[in-house]
Amino acid sequence: MKSSRYTNPQDSPGYLLWQVTTMWQKEVRRVLEPLELTQPQFILLHSCLWLNERDFEGKGVTQVQIAQFANVDVNVTSQVLRTLEKRGYIKRARHQTDTRANIITTTPEGTRLAIEGMNLVEESDKNFFELLAERKDGYMEIMQEFIRHKTDQ
Repeated sequence: MKSSRYTNPQDSPGYLLWQVTTMWQKEVRRVLEPLELTQPQFILLHSCLWLNERDFEGKGVTQVQIAQFANVDVNVTSQVLRTLEKRGYIKRARHQTDTRANIITTTPEGTRLAIEGMNLVEESDKNFFELLAERKDGYMEIMQEFIRHKTDQ
């Protein structure tokens, strides 16, 4: 009995995705290290800023909205946001109509850090993905298709 249907690991799309993801995450960790942010902390901090910048109705952004937007488990989101709050990067305020929810906003320091982190990550992404050159649009379409398919289920 064989342990895999593939003769070579390089024939497995999942294995290749794992390899590229690991390489990309290592690079993102490297650029975020000077900011003393982990990748989940950065993602949730920037998601909070992003959503608050687009809260045109003024209802406020909740922890659940941040978790859904970032596609991060609600419990993990809660733990990470707690750490960000202790470090002074976000603040919580009671939701006006939903007593179970808190409104989450970035502090001035959190906003500065989220923007600085995004600049570093976007530059890192530009360098990492430049290998794709003219194939980048096709790559983006494929990744978006995976996300649409997963969220439709």
